[in-house]
Amino acid sequence: VFLNEETVTAKMDVATLDEGKSIYVKNCVSCHANDGGGLVGPNLTDDYWIHGGGIKNVFLVIKNGVPAKGMIAWQTQLSPTQMQAVASYIISLHGTNPANGKPPEGDKYIDQDSLQTKI
Repeated sequence: VFLNEETVTAKMDVATLDEGKSIYVKNCVSCHANDGGGLVGPNLTDDYWIHGGGIKNVFLVIKNGVPAKGMIAWQTQLSPTQMQAVASYIISLHGTNPANGKPPEGDKYIDQDSLQTKI
């Protein structure tokens, strides 16, 4: 299966999260902070997302970037599996409540897939 924003799933195994954290520390902390609380970029730990939450939206933002906000598209520098790893790591930061996290930005994200499985 070709890995893209339609087929990506969050992988929460230790190896994937370690790889994702390594990529995050190298490429993302300058805008999103070491703990995901946000600096220039938004807080990645709360329920609010400017471009939609969940693994598919996070993967898509990593892939295409947000040029208007200064975030480059990473698809030329990271493979789909690397983008999946860093997106999974970002998802794993949810609810960690960093000490100096930026206030919420965007809209509250409700994962429709998880709602359907609970009904």
